[in-house]
Amino acid sequence: MAEIQRKGAKKQTEGQKIWDAVLTGVSYMIPFIVGGGVLWGVAKAMGGYNIAADMAKITYDQYTPAMTIYAIGSAIFNVCVPIIGAYIAYALADKPGLAPGFAVGVISNTIKAGFLGAVIGGILAGYVVIWLKELSKKVPSSVQSVFPILIIPVVGTAVTSLLMWYVIGVPISWLMTSISGALMNLQGVGGFVFGAAIGAGMSIDQGGPVSKAVALVANGLNADGIYGPAACKMCGGMQNPLGVCIAQIIDRFTGKKKFTEKERSTTLSGLVLACCYIQEYVIPFLVQDTWRCLVPCMIGGAISGGLAGFFALESPAVHGGVFVIAMMSNPLQFILFWFAGALVTGVLYFLLRKPVEQDQEMGENGVLDKLLG
Repeated sequence: MAEIQRKGAKKQTEGQKIWDAVLTGVSYMIPFIVGGGVLWGVAKAMGGYNIAADMAKITYDQYTPAMTIYAIGSAIFNVCVPIIGAYIAYALADKPGLAPGFAVGVISNTIKAGFLGAVIGGILAGYVVIWLKELSKKVPSSVQSVFPILIIPVVGTAVTSLLMWYVIGVPISWLMTSISGALMNLQGVGGFVFGAAIGAGMSIDQGGPVSKAVALVANGLNADGIYGPAACKMCGGMQNPLGVCIAQIIDRFTGKKKFTEKERSTTLSGLVLACCYIQEYVIPFLVQDTWRCLVPCMIGGAISGGLAGFFALESPAVHGGVFVIAMMSNPLQFILFWFAGALVTGVLYFLLRKPVEQDQEMGENGVLDKLLG
């Protein structure tokens, strides 16, 4: 794929290219996680949280409607790991990278290297394909046509899959098995610390690089069947916009005038965005009053995420806001933890804010610009 070179544009480093490729892979994987996770949640709501164990005792032709929905969700979920491998390789090497990347993701699933194996395997597949594409330029023109239809898919897939199976995947599989075992049983104080780290991380830059990195880990673990981090991520992330709205509501009732009229006019919209898990609502407040907004958000995020981790709350979906709460292991706990963190954020933010001039303008933000017309 030809790249448009703009005058004065900075050339990406290899590290930046790899990071962008990983984010591309994640962006393609998330719809599969959401689709499969929501269907799992629907099936569990219909047939009970232990539906998978019940399905193991019977054959597929005896499945109830709930079991059928669960099976469909499982089928979608099973391709999450291969998808991220495929599209990381695609982002690095274009279409020729898809087959080797998908294959190495399947191998990663097979040998229990999981999400991390697919990420590393996808990067490997991308660079192997790039090498093969460069090699094709050095062979006679009569042979070049064979590369895209035979050499690259066969050799690229074989090389990356064998390396994953026998070399790279061995330590990754051991690491992922150890992590999975630890996280599956993580609750109490250990769960609180882990969940608090996720919740605080999600509250640092409200959808920026740090939040994306934290979400990347939580989403990857979710794809590997570990659903606790996703609940901590959602709890810690969703409390931020709700907390800012609570601070505005307190301001209305106390008459302290710590928010401008324009800011307070967004409260209702902010509540809707909070329910939809759109953290970007917080950005203008974070930009214009960084530390007074950042500290309360991180504390509230740590409390929400920590409580979710302490009680081993699980979420099969990684996004969806209030629309997927019913599908969690304990919906009432999620609501309680969400509001607990938001209340802490809101009260602290209100206390730390200084009164402002009522004609002061907010920082610009695309979401709020659309809401405010």
